[in-house]
Amino acid sequence: MILDNYGYIFTIDALLSLILITVIIGVSADAMDIAGNKITDYSSEQSYGRITEDTADILIKTPGSPDNWENDIFLNHVTPGLREVNSTPADNKLSMTKINYLKLHPYLMEKLIPEGLNCSLMIYPNDPSLSPIPVINRTPDKDDSDVYVVNRTISYEYNLYKTYSSIKMNNIGDNYNTSIYMCPNSLLRFNEHKLPDYKRSEPGWICTPFKINAEEVNSTDFYLITDPQLVSDKNSMWLIDRPDNTSGAPQKFLKTPVNINYQVHEMWDGNGILVFHVFTSGVSDKLFNVYLVGVPAGTPLNNIKTEYLGLKSAYFIFKIWN
Repeated sequence: MILDNYGYIFTIDALLSLILITVIIGVSADAMDIAGNKITDYSSEQSYGRITEDTADILIKTPGSPDNWENDIFLNHVTPGLREVNSTPADNKLSMTKINYLKLHPYLMEKLIPEGLNCSLMIYPNDPSLSPIPVINRTPDKDDSDVYVVNRTISYEYNLYKTYSSIKMNNIGDNYNTSIYMCPNSLLRFNEHKLPDYKRSEPGWICTPFKINAEEVNSTDFYLITDPQLVSDKNSMWLIDRPDNTSGAPQKFLKTPVNINYQVHEMWDGNGILVFHVFTSGVSDKLFNVYLVGVPAGTPLNNIKTEYLGLKSAYFIFKIWN
């Protein structure tokens, strides 16, 4: 009986031990599953995060392949990139032409991200007066909790406008380098052709050459824009001529923008060099800036603004989700 009793007691102990071991194994298995899932989730998160970062780097820091892929009508072997060809990767300067082309062909992003992933790309100008640019306008579903985001600062030309001449009159003074361009006009109808003197309130002409080619003449609308838009200097005038033909007629500045296609086409002879002249009364409190710009033919007049000129900074928001 003692042995039996001892044997009976030993069986209970063994059973309790087995139960305890089973519980421990079960808890350990659950813990291992949880840990495994966390490792998998972490690995997946790291992978998607890396894909988002790397794709943003390719778009911002490379011009794509080939460099001028936006001009390639056959897109089979194109890899998109948005950097200006003549800028450095550190500049983060993007090409508006490339941006617009990717906007028209969003499927090219399939060359950069794995199959099954979705993406969106928005550019938000720092200037609140400028509208955001939806390059790839997609939105994750509400159920998509894992959205990976990259936010970078970039610079770009807001519109495909080309500034042929920029005259900022507050920069005209003692340090103005008249040797930059010697105007062929020695005398114009209204005044001797010399720089204005703002210290003595003496009037004068400011002249800059600019060059256009046949393609630009045929595909571009040319405008004058002043800042401020309404010029207070009632004596101010402008004209366009050629170095070998100074027969252009001065015209008054009115409220801008002013379409000058007629003057450009009349004077352009295929050589490409024209001269833009601005007359000012030399009164310092009537200063204004003048821009001669080219815009894509047919651009609406209400889109011709000084706010659109020059390099702009913006936030580049790129998202990826499954």
